[in-house]
Amino acid sequence: MRTSIEIAITLAPFAVLFSAFLIFKWDAVQAVTSAWIVELVIALGYYHMTPLRAIEASLWGNLSMWSGFLVLYTGQIFGQAYRNTGLLEILLESVQSIVPSWDRQGRAVALVTVVGGFISAFNGFATYPVTIPGLVDLGFDGLSACASYLVYFSWTLPFNSLFIAPTISNAASGVPIVEIVRSAGLLSIPLIFLSLLGFLKILGFRFFEWETQVLLWSMGLGNAVAIILFTQIWPAYYLLTLVTGAAISLGTIYLYGRLSIRQSVQSVVGAARPEALRSSFPATMRFRAYGPLLLGILFVLLTKFPTIEHALSYVEFGVAAWGYRRFTINIFTSAGFFILITSLVAYLFACKRANFAKDLLTATRRSRAPLTTLLVGSATVYLMVDAGQIAQLGKVLSSGGKLIYASLYPAVAFLGGMAFGQGLPGDFLLSRMQAPIAPMLGIPLSLLVGIVTVVTMGPPNALKPTQISYAASLANVKGKDGEIFRICLPWQVLQLVVTAILAVILVFFWK
Repeated sequence: MRTSIEIAITLAPFAVLFSAFLIFKWDAVQAVTSAWIVELVIALGYYHMTPLRAIEASLWGNLSMWSGFLVLYTGQIFGQAYRNTGLLEILLESVQSIVPSWDRQGRAVALVTVVGGFISAFNGFATYPVTIPGLVDLGFDGLSACASYLVYFSWTLPFNSLFIAPTISNAASGVPIVEIVRSAGLLSIPLIFLSLLGFLKILGFRFFEWETQVLLWSMGLGNAVAIILFTQIWPAYYLLTLVTGAAISLGTIYLYGRLSIRQSVQSVVGAARPEALRSSFPATMRFRAYGPLLLGILFVLLTKFPTIEHALSYVEFGVAAWGYRRFTINIFTSAGFFILITSLVAYLFACKRANFAKDLLTATRRSRAPLTTLLVGSATVYLMVDAGQIAQLGKVLSSGGKLIYASLYPAVAFLGGMAFGQGLPGDFLLSRMQAPIAPMLGIPLSLLVGIVTVVTMGPPNALKPTQISYAASLANVKGKDGEIFRICLPWQVLQLVVTAILAVILVFFWK
């Protein structure tokens, strides 16, 4: 009886979050704040936590998520810098110019895989204002543009979360980052193809047409190759996964454009063939658009040289307080620092006049809501950890054994990722839960954390009311949030089911 009550109490903050989103239509900040208040009442009233300890737990939760705060803030700076310097406009046009103007399908895929890929490597959510209006400009209706991109974007999110891999590693009792990367990478490969397929089907393209087949398999395999390279072969360079996938996709799209122009069958809108494929911008300006991205990649690679890596280890420092386990912080090797450097370099390649101070102010204003969501969400997480609620939930789930746990906990992770306005607090929360469970069930901790990272970040994202509302506003779609949800739902559930099946298989065979 007592266990049932405690499980119900543990689930109460999640129930509040879902109610806030789905019933009261609150935004992410309001929803997460309401969950924090409920959890605070539970911690103080039921678990008899002192007010001082509640404050300490909340602050430690914030501090533990330091890399998440840094990535969110610098990501906003990057999006603002790349847009206002004119580089994003040139990047977008240069990619679209290698596909014939009549080929809406090719241009749509180029937009999300190449342009979206390059930008999401630095700030995933900065892609929304580029890709969704871009799909509408290609002639797709706003409803399809929103739903299709939400489905496609979901596979990239686990790799955005790996930008805070040190924080996830700390949550999971220091499990090696490269091991988390390996398991998350392997689990993400099927999601690439499911997301691409959902994107193409929602936009109304036929599965057995040659264009659909070429684009699905070439783009899917290109990104799968990038995942294998930088999560299985060279996992220390996992930050290069998305940008490498985008680069491979760019080369593949170029070949597709040449192939498409040679086809004898007239395509979509009856444009005359052959069509010259060339950018309206000179080569020097196109180089400027890619320059900051290339230097950002080079900077990441340089920090992996043994001499430089050793030198940077001297600027890391440890943090410990209030009896919590010590962890290290190194600003200069964090993903947020690489994103900031790339943002600053963009001004050196600027094609338009831009004011860094104004861009910084705008980025700061735009980052307030996501940073506040993460602040309150991470505080809620550590209140639940300190109260023992997470350990209790894990104990109940694991009581059914390895097979039951591996089958059910992806669904729990899915709900946890959907419950918060962002996936990061859910990822942190459920990664923390795996530490005592892994040795009990004889499952590698790195595998469990990898599964959590994929399931909390990817599949739930397209179903979050906040994301749907934001996407709809960019396409000027009003009153259709429920319809977008219904379009996305079967594709996201399919992603969850496939991931759960693969998770069960890996639990028994992962070494």
